[in-house]
Amino acid sequence: MWQPLKDLSLGIGLIVAAASALLLSDLSSRKKTSHPASGLIPVALMQFASNPVFDETSQGIIDGLAAGGFRDGEAIRLQRFNAEGDIPTTNLIASRISDGSFKLVATSATVCLQAVANANRSGGAAHVFCAVSDPIAAGVGIKALGSPDKPAHLTGIGSAQPVEEIFRIAKKVNPELKVVGVVWNPSEANSEVCTRRARAISKELGIELIEAPIEGTRDVREAAQALAHRGAQAYWAGGDATVMSAIDTLIAVARQNHVPVFSNIGGHTKRGALFDLGANYYQVGYKAGGIAAEVLAGKPATGITVEDYMPMELGFNLQALAGLRDPWQPPAEVLKQAVTVIAADGTVSKKEGASLPSPASRKKPFKIAAIAYSDNVPTEESMEGFRRGLKEAGFKEGEDCVVNFRCAQGDMSLLPSLFAAADLDKPDLYLTLSTPTLQTAVKRVKTTPVVFTLVADAITAGAGKSDEDHLPNVTGIYIMSRCADMAELLKTYYPQWKRIGSLVASAEDNSVQANKLFAEELAKRGITLVNVSVNQSGEMTEAATALCRKEIDAVVQVPCNLVSSGFVAVTEACRRSRMPLFGFIQDAARKGAALVLSRDYADSAEDAAKIAVRILRDGEDPAKIPLAAPHKTVLMINASAARTMGIVIPPDLLQKADVVLP
Repeated sequence: MWQPLKDLSLGIGLIVAAASALLLSDLSSRKKTSHPASGLIPVALMQFASNPVFDETSQGIIDGLAAGGFRDGEAIRLQRFNAEGDIPTTNLIASRISDGSFKLVATSATVCLQAVANANRSGGAAHVFCAVSDPIAAGVGIKALGSPDKPAHLTGIGSAQPVEEIFRIAKKVNPELKVVGVVWNPSEANSEVCTRRARAISKELGIELIEAPIEGTRDVREAAQALAHRGAQAYWAGGDATVMSAIDTLIAVARQNHVPVFSNIGGHTKRGALFDLGANYYQVGYKAGGIAAEVLAGKPATGITVEDYMPMELGFNLQALAGLRDPWQPPAEVLKQAVTVIAADGTVSKKEGASLPSPASRKKPFKIAAIAYSDNVPTEESMEGFRRGLKEAGFKEGEDCVVNFRCAQGDMSLLPSLFAAADLDKPDLYLTLSTPTLQTAVKRVKTTPVVFTLVADAITAGAGKSDEDHLPNVTGIYIMSRCADMAELLKTYYPQWKRIGSLVASAEDNSVQANKLFAEELAKRGITLVNVSVNQSGEMTEAATALCRKEIDAVVQVPCNLVSSGFVAVTEACRRSRMPLFGFIQDAARKGAALVLSRDYADSAEDAAKIAVRILRDGEDPAKIPLAAPHKTVLMINASAARTMGIVIPPDLLQKADVVLP
């Protein structure tokens, strides 16, 4: 019984002795650092792991310090620390270098930023960080980029990974790409940010992103194999420090399964990735080293705001094409953008000093001038969808962009003056909502990008000749009403209806065009469309009453800005006459229409927002972005309105409804 205890006590004694020796050594080191020889300033440099990215970043910091007059051994005494990818070690080092022994601490990687920020809350040392995807998401007290609202002793630079850009390149290299796998560590804030952005861009591009969470490098192989069994056509590596430390393992699994790896960390093509798009981390470190030199020279860290810096470089390894099961082939225009290309024979070509322009390096937020014709529910839903689309694409309103909304309140004569007022702000992009607004933009805006939504027919509005052949600065999402679908619905479920009525505003091209298309579709099915004109809001009640007195079986109101604003008058006229009322706008159902077959305005505007982000942040040419229709249609039924108007909704039609109002 006593022998095991003796063995255990011996082990404990050895551990205590070793710990004491380390503690004494550490105290000795602290004493020396606190009183450096020759008056050299003590500086700590901490990196998370030994790999080319962090090594290059650290060298950049050292060179940036030297360029600022703080060379190791001359003006500073630099002590380097490396956690070798271990989180507990990271925290121990952070405590060690935050004890007041160092005047300044420089860190690379989000985990190092977080560890030191937590240990250095008192601000005993100035702290400069870099190689961090999202300083705000790191949770260290930085409220916004460019803002003084941060810990006074903390500053540095963020380098947002170009996630959206690399997925678009992947789609160009393999247009048939449908499934991408990602191995990532949920405990890393930087990795979570990148993965969240990857989900959004994957959805936009029609790619399924399948995920395998891990805790450490030991899990990478098994997780990657699991993704292969789930059908991954490629692996994407984002800004995940854990995966970065095991990138060779990920690439090896990819080779076994004959699929490529594409990475947001530069230099991974040298390890076997097909292409990488990320920061030149030496330049990132060099810039951070320059900031550290400023602090050491006496500039308070509190006055240096945190900015984003992404000297973006694209690299290709054509050797990685060998043995792939799918057709991956980089287009010539993509290869031209590459800084480094490893040819099939292994030769390397490099454009010295070249970097792609960084969409994330812009300091001022983009200005978006949103101009609407009418302040109605479709406009409100569109603006909500647009803002949601910005957010899902990684654009933070107030930080990445400022949206200034103006509305003509249904007065077409005010639109030119609204554009003139917007021009004074020099917007980076116009968002137009409604056909009259787009028509005004086509006449007035010749070079600034214009993205439209809430427009029935962009071609009729003057945006171009076709989806692909359009004005070079204009693109967007058109929401042509589902005229054919509505006509077919009427024929199928209400075959007794032979004459359908609708109000039409002759001054609105969208109203006239929608009315024409609906009349054509009804005629194909033996149904006649009867119209009553309305030209101003004061005529709405009279016009709606006149329409209900016509020899018609139901009113199906085509989209019209004027009628949408006064739709209650149409509802009341139909109720008094017990006339069935259908529509093409979701708000019509809420205001008393029995059935609505509508495009989803919020969803359409969300798509428009993603186009705006592609233009502003990614630098895409509007001329090369086709006009497009939204992908979602909504069938709404107002059961109470149907009962009031004496309409029977067939059970199978009721089952098809996306929304049923009681």
